[in-house]
Order: sequence, then structure tokens, then C-alpha cells
Amino acid sequence: MKLRTEPLACKNLQEIRDALDGIDREVIELLTERQAYVQEIVKFKGRDEEDIVASERKDLVLKQRKAWAEESGLDSDMIEEIFSLLIKKNIQIQFEIQKSNNK
Repeated sequence: MKLRTEPLACKNLQEIRDALDGIDREVIELLTERQAYVQEIVKFKGRDEEDIVASERKDLVLKQRKAWAEESGLDSDMIEEIFSLLIKKNIQIQFEIQKSNNK
């Protein structure tokens, strides 16, 4: 985590925007790292659609992330939406990788 001015210590709009920009950059860096794992997981999954989709794991992840959000005081519905979209896109990426591997 980068050093930044604490929210209550910000003295102007620009300090807040700079902090938000820094946080967003970190989120993108973490999503980039996460995607690298998503791309590698195809090596360990089976070949049929259910293996890629992994419905039980998807449901567990969504439930767990929603609980983590609640524990942190975040809007759990928002976090569920974000992770639902992230998982949907990750599944698409995995199907594309599997398709290109089968050529």
C-alpha cells in the first residue's frame, strides 16, 4: 500500500483526487495480478464447460466476498456486482485460452 494523506487529513479536493487516483492504480495492479492467476488456472481445470465455469466455486466466492464486504462496512451488493462481473469476464478469458490451446 502506498503512503497517502488520510481521508480526514485531506485539505483540499486535489489531495482527495490524488489519493483516489493512487488507490485506483493499486486496484488495477491487483486486478492485473489476479488475471495472471486466472489465465494459469486453465492448466488445472478440466476441458468441459462446467469445469471452466465451476459453479460451486463461483457461488462460494460471491458469498465470501459479500461477507468480507459486510465485515469491512462496504455495500455488499455493490461488491457482489463487481465480483459477478469480474468472474463473468474471467470465465470468458478462460474459454478463450482453452479454445486457443485446442487449435
